[in-house]
Amino acid sequence: MAYRFSQQTAAPDTRTVALYVRVSTGYQVDKDSLPFQKQELRNYCRHVLHIEENRLEVFEDAGKSGKNTKRPAFERMMTKVKAGLVSHVIVYKIDRISRNLVDFSLMYDDFKYNRVTFISLNEQFDTSSAIGEAVLKIILIFAELERKLTSERVTDIMINRALSGQWNGARMPFGWDWNEEKKMPVHSDKEAPTVRLMYDMYEETRSSCRVRDYFNSHDIATKRGGEWTTKTIADLIRNPMNKGDYRYNYRESAKGRRKPDEEVVYVKNVFPPLVPPDQWDRCNQIMDYNAKLRCSSGFPHKGTHIHIFAGLLKCGKCGSYFQVEKRDRVRRNGFAPSLYRCGRRYRKQHCISKSCSEVVVGPFVLNYISAMIRASDMRSQIHSPEELEKILLSDNVFQNVAGIVSDGLNATYAMLSGTDSSVPYRPLPLASHNVQEDDNVQKWEQGIVRIDRAIERLKKVYLFDDTAMSEKEYLETKNELERERIELDNKIKEQESTAFPVQTEDLAFIKSASSFLLAHRLKAGDHIQYNTFAPLVDDEVLKDFLNLVIKEIVVVDARITEITFQNGLTHKFLYRE
Repeated sequence: MAYRFSQQTAAPDTRTVALYVRVSTGYQVDKDSLPFQKQELRNYCRHVLHIEENRLEVFEDAGKSGKNTKRPAFERMMTKVKAGLVSHVIVYKIDRISRNLVDFSLMYDDFKYNRVTFISLNEQFDTSSAIGEAVLKIILIFAELERKLTSERVTDIMINRALSGQWNGARMPFGWDWNEEKKMPVHSDKEAPTVRLMYDMYEETRSSCRVRDYFNSHDIATKRGGEWTTKTIADLIRNPMNKGDYRYNYRESAKGRRKPDEEVVYVKNVFPPLVPPDQWDRCNQIMDYNAKLRCSSGFPHKGTHIHIFAGLLKCGKCGSYFQVEKRDRVRRNGFAPSLYRCGRRYRKQHCISKSCSEVVVGPFVLNYISAMIRASDMRSQIHSPEELEKILLSDNVFQNVAGIVSDGLNATYAMLSGTDSSVPYRPLPLASHNVQEDDNVQKWEQGIVRIDRAIERLKKVYLFDDTAMSEKEYLETKNELERERIELDNKIKEQESTAFPVQTEDLAFIKSASSFLLAHRLKAGDHIQYNTFAPLVDDEVLKDFLNLVIKEIVVVDARITEITFQNGLTHKFLYRE
């Protein structure tokens, strides 16, 4: 008997080989410059790995620090990695991609999960072997140690400057401007009178709420053009700079935790006082007294509640987000709905939008999500957008809704019917929006052409005119032009990658909703009685679920007019008069 054996050869790997290059400044020595890194990586791929040129893709970040991952080209590369479209990530030196052990660990977990080989040329290792992986982790520990030592040296220098009364640089507070000649903050001619008025009003009214309402109602904006809140009022009154003192190293970050008193640098009489020091002391004593009063037994602090729709509701008249007004009385079944009202009306009383209650919002939203799930299950039976609309609005809670605006309805039908399943859904843009995007790309491409011409001219001037510029001037100018070119190139690639598949399924948000409602036996499609359903579910679970599914809910006169889902779908509702 003769036997025949067939040998099946593995299909060639066609995934992208990502070459990542980075410099932290516009001027660096040749051995760390972007062109040098790219050339070395290409040579390695060609002569050592024998990878074809058409599989290579370069990701460039110029002028970006390696201490974190907030870099456009890096983020674009990791998006492709997580989608399983990258086979190798190759760098010239390991600190080009990360100097932070935690960030690298998370990144490397993504590499391993998606079967990506990481290679660093300078350290001579790759993670396809156990030894290479171990050496990688050891080297990264020392890279992070170097970064932390550098950070400590910089911190010591800044502390010494602060102790001597020198300004270390920060955003100017309201009431102050930067004086370039003195290299110090000075009183702002425009804002200083407003600060003095604020202290006078607070000392008189003893209420930051009244001061806030006065300034907002008189259209007096903050330093950045926004509206005042009780916190921004309190921060300004608490700022010791206004009485001439310099406080440095007060928080771990701009809005982070306060540092221990022994780490804070406090130097008196550094600046000319913006308000009399004794008035500053009186206002802060009032603020201390009010804070103590709020925490006393006679003025109990409001208990902590989780408000299900907080952060999701937006006013359709003025564009401000709704704030929690109060939690309503508890019903017999334990249901205590939250009441919301427009934040602009809450602060300025200029918006006339009505308040809305969870009693109205809850049934609408959950029954609509349930209808979306039901439509997903029935998608093979839906043959037109009109049939889809009928299913979505079949519950009695939508009896006053006349219909759904066509753009969102058609996009949902296309997604459910699979007519455009190659990429995740994005809202259908207007024609003018597409033209604008094309114009931007064209401008960026033209900018790259101009920069390339400028680099060629610069090279000719440097090579053929000995008196034109020094080598350092040539390198600085050349690297600055290359940095601008990379930024434009990243913008083009980022625009092109908007159609890149980040999610594995179009209906991920519906599946998330489905699993949640199925766990509570509500997927059957029956009407959800929100006031009896909500008490059975933990508030935090319900809030997390809604934030997973929904991005924004627009409300006009206590009626939901628009829902935007996390995957980009937007449904606008038309109401009968």
